[in-house]
Parts: sequence; structure tokens; C-alpha cells
Amino acid sequence: MPNIDYLNLNETSALTRSIDEPRDLAIILLFLNTGLFLSELIDLKIDAIDWEKKMVAVTGDRHRQIPINDQVFESLARWSKERMDSSSNYFFVTTKGKVKELSDRAVDKLIRKYASKAGIRRKVNAQILRNTFAVNLFRKDIAMDKATAILGITDSQSINRYIQAAKQPTAIPQAEEVEHLDNRSAVSRFTSRLFPVKPKKAKAITKIKGAIEASPEEVIFGRDGMIREIQADLNKGQAVLLVGPLGVGKTHVLKYLSHRLPSVYIASPTPIKNMLVQICDKLGVKLKTRASTKDIIEAIKNGRGTNPPILIIDNLSRLKVSDVDTLLVLLENFTILTAIEEVNPKMKQLWWKFKQIELHPLSETAAKELIKYLTQNLSISDYEMFENRILTLSNRLPLAIVDMVHQVSHKPVVTRDVVREMYHEAGIKYRDWTASVVFLWAIIIAFRFIALGTHSFEGYILAGFGLASVGVLRYFVFRMR
Repeated sequence: MPNIDYLNLNETSALTRSIDEPRDLAIILLFLNTGLFLSELIDLKIDAIDWEKKMVAVTGDRHRQIPINDQVFESLARWSKERMDSSSNYFFVTTKGKVKELSDRAVDKLIRKYASKAGIRRKVNAQILRNTFAVNLFRKDIAMDKATAILGITDSQSINRYIQAAKQPTAIPQAEEVEHLDNRSAVSRFTSRLFPVKPKKAKAITKIKGAIEASPEEVIFGRDGMIREIQADLNKGQAVLLVGPLGVGKTHVLKYLSHRLPSVYIASPTPIKNMLVQICDKLGVKLKTRASTKDIIEAIKNGRGTNPPILIIDNLSRLKVSDVDTLLVLLENFTILTAIEEVNPKMKQLWWKFKQIELHPLSETAAKELIKYLTQNLSISDYEMFENRILTLSNRLPLAIVDMVHQVSHKPVVTRDVVREMYHEAGIKYRDWTASVVFLWAIIIAFRFIALGTHSFEGYILAGFGLASVGVLRYFVFRMR
């Protein structure tokens, strides 16, 4: 009798059915269906699995590629969806506390736990699971060189021991031994083929802590066509005014263009004299001590040169009506790119000078790209849930997306509970029902007077109840506002 300890088919089925965690099932099925050594399984990286070819690549001294069956593929795919993206490049990682690779002890401990749960009284470890695969492999009609290549061994003594063990009679005929120990029922196999589990390709996260900043010097999402339009207009000397709500990304666009155009960037137009001094500093124009606003403007006009830079002025909504004339003078001498939330009708003579371009929230595709970019270094247990939550609450406003990502950037792991607690005002839609409530109030008052004039006691009482209801409604309307 060969000195090899392995599991029979009944024990194997009991073991796999006792597992209730996706990661643990993937580990044990991988042992039983590929014969990996313990160190090889622990060292398995996120790019070691070829999802298209259904192969596992083993690196190291025993470099080889091992095919996997549908049951193993499904278990690995399920774990890939549960696995949190982290700075660890290992495929199997811890599920509690800090995300890191598993240790030898942790893997042996989980195997012993499920073996005990399955009612297997003898010792079960990673080597016994490997032996189980090897013995079943040599029971098949397989070429010797192919079998040894899959197992990653060349030792003739070990090979002979497996061959002898495979020749021993089994309680279950070989014909009933499913391929690679796929012990699922026929219904389960049919269902998995009909509705296959799509794996999630893991991303390796860098060691940088916190969320990535969307630096305007580097990236912009979903605005490529608009950027080209703005640049074309500015090159023709056309002043451009970006119009859009708070958080839509106007400042980011202005800063992005300020690094790609010969320009002077000004964060605010107020105080107006301070803005003019900043322009002088960036043009290299020297001013007299205590120069007046008029003197500064003249200095700017004289010092702007033959090819003046583009003036990029942010937050134009802060501009005072009394300063419009100063900005009109600048428009006569410079091409200006600026941004505002809403156009003030009192400054109509100013807006006529600009081509207005309206900024809208990002498209869903661009918003997803921004979220993916910002979360490169975050460990997120359910990325799809996280992404949907942000898309819903941010209304796809770039600033709201950035704010929401930074809400959870300090978390070592962004769990589902953390995602549920995420919140942003951008996703709250307010409706003004004041006019409707007042109109309803007036109708009820009129009805009450009619009831009083016609001596209708029931109508009078009904109108009273209506007034009380409208009073309660008005209270909630003001609360919502």
C-alpha cells in the first residue's frame, strides 16, 4: 500500500460542500483541481489567471500553466468580484483588517476548519489536497510527461508513489469520477453555463495613501470636444464665457487651459485693483508707488506687448457692476476666458462681448472614468455599488464626485456599510411648492366663505379640515426649502 494520504470522492464532496466563503472555496477547489503546492497558491498574483483561456500560470522554479475546469473558474470568478482592490498584488488576500497576502498558517487553518466541519476526522492539509489531485490525475488516461508537467515534479520516486496509489481500487468506479473533481450537480453545471459568472479583473494599487487628486495640470474628463472649441475661439481672438452651476468643473477647465495656453490666470476679479496688480506682476510691468486704478490700466495697456497673453479670470460672478467698465477696457486689449454660474442681466453690455459656452454635468462614461481615476489607491469591497452610489448622489458633477471620494479616502477598506453612509447635497433635488400651497389655501378660504354664505355647516367643517391640512403641508414645504 503506497504511503500517500489523500481524500476519496465522498470526502472531497463533503469538504467542498462545507465551505461558505467565496475565497475559501476558490482556494480549496484550486488545490483539488490543479495540485498546486501551498507556496505556489499563496504566491499567486492577480495577473496569474488567464480568464479567456481558463489557465493558471505558476511562476518560480516549477514554471507551468495549468488548465482549470468550469467549477474552479466559477469559484475564482466569484472571489475576484469579492476581492478588494488593494496595494497587495496577491490574488488571495485577507478579508478582515488590513488587506495583505495570506500566510501558510492561515491557509492550513482554513483547510482544517472546513475538514472538521465536513466530518473528516483525520488530518487534512494542503499536501493532502495536492495528493488527491495527483492520484486522480494518474487514474485518467493521460501521458506521463503531461501529468508530471501539470504537477511540476520530475522525481521518479514521487511519481511512482502516485501511480501505485492510482492503481488501488476505489469505492466509486472511475467512470463516475467527474473531470477534475467537478462535483457539482448536473443542474448546477447547466445553470453556470447558462449564466456564467464574469470575473472582475483586479487592479494593483500603489502604496500612495488616500485618494488621487484630479490635478488640472494633468487630466480632464469628458470635455475634449469643448476644450478644442474653446482653444479655436481663443486663437481667433474671441472672448469666451463658460456658464454652469456650482461644481460642474469650470475652475478645473480654466486651470487646465492655463497650463496649455500662453496665459495669465487670475483666481478672482475682486478687488478689481488687486486683479490689475496681479496682471502687471505676471506681465513684468513695474508700477509707481500708490498708482491709481487708471494708472495701472494704462501701464497694462503699454506693457502688454505685441502678442499679449490670454487673460483667464475665474469666479467672474464676484465682479461688481461698478467694475464692468474696467473689464471692458481689458477686453479691448486682451482675449479673455472666464467663467460664471449665472449671467447677471445688469451686465448685459459685458456679456455681449463674449461667446457663451454652457457646461453640463459629465456624461456617465466620463463620470465613471473620473471615479476610477480618483480611486486608484482605495481598497473598495464592492466597486460597482460604490460607483453607482456616487453617480446617483453627485448628479455627475465633478466637484461632488471628488468630495464623495474624499469622504472615504481615510478608510483602510471602503466596505458596503461605508458606501451606504456616503452622502452629498448635489443629489438632493429641491422643488418650490410655495405657489401651489398658496393657491390651494386661497381656494379653501373662498370655499369656506361660500359655505358660510350658503349656511352649509358640512361645507364649513370640511373647509376647516382643509385649512388644517394645508397648514401642515405648508410647514413641511418650508422644511424642505
